[in-house]
Amino acid sequence: MKSNQTLDTQITLMRISQILKVMPVSKSKFWLMVQKGEFSKPIKIGRSSFWTVDQVQSFIQEKTK
Repeated sequence: MKSNQTLDTQITLMRISQILKVMPVSKSKFWLMVQKGEFSKPIKIGRSSFWTVDQVQSFIQEKTK
């Protein structure tokens, strides 16, 4: 097995500022949605919060049904 194998799937992380560019909600409304469980909880890296592109896309797709 090679030690420098690449991952089969690449995960892209988004910050809240990037999410708010594609979702027409305010920052406070977004955090309220997270708090209520309507949107996924963030992945914490240090003090920063991130979400995967898949989480954001899934949320948007659910809302368009």
